[in-house]
Amino acid sequence: PRFTHDFIGLNFKTMEFQAALALQQLEKVEDIIKKRRENFRYLNRYLKQFAGRLDLPVYSEDVSYLAYPLVIKDAKIISRKKLRFELEKRGVETRPIFGCIPTQQPAYSYLKKRYEGKLPNAEHIGRNGFYIGCHQYLKRGDLDYVIKAFEEILK
Repeated sequence: PRFTHDFIGLNFKTMEFQAALALQQLEKVEDIIKKRRENFRYLNRYLKQFAGRLDLPVYSEDVSYLAYPLVIKDAKIISRKKLRFELEKRGVETRPIFGCIPTQQPAYSYLKKRYEGKLPNAEHIGRNGFYIGCHQYLKRGDLDYVIKAFEEILK
C-alpha cells in the first residue's frame, strides 16, 4: 500500500524541472502561505461541530500548512478506513497520517517487540489519523463541499 515502507533509505533526488517549479513558487510563497492558513482556519471553524468525534488540529501562525490533519477519537464509532472511503466516494481526497513509528512500518519490524505498547499516542494517531487538503488552490466552494461531505457522513 501507499506510504508503507519495506526498506530504510533516503531519496534526495531533485531534478531540474522540480527546481524550476520551486523557484517560481518562491516568488509567491507569502500568498501561498496566507491562502493555506485561511483555508485551515475555515475548516477548523466549520468542522468543530465534529470535535466530539475527531481531534481537530490547533491553528498556529508559525505553520505553513501542507494539509489538514484529523484523528478519529474512537474507531469503534467510525473507522479511518470507513471515513476515508466515504470521503473519497464523494470526491474528497484523503491520505493516511504516515505510520512512522517502529510498530507501524515494515522497514522497522525488527524494533516492533521493543516498542509495541510503549507509544500509545503515536500508535493511536498512526491507526486513526488522516489528512485532507487545505492547499492554496481550494476555493470557498471546495471547502464548503468538503464540510458538507463530513456532515453527510458523521451526522
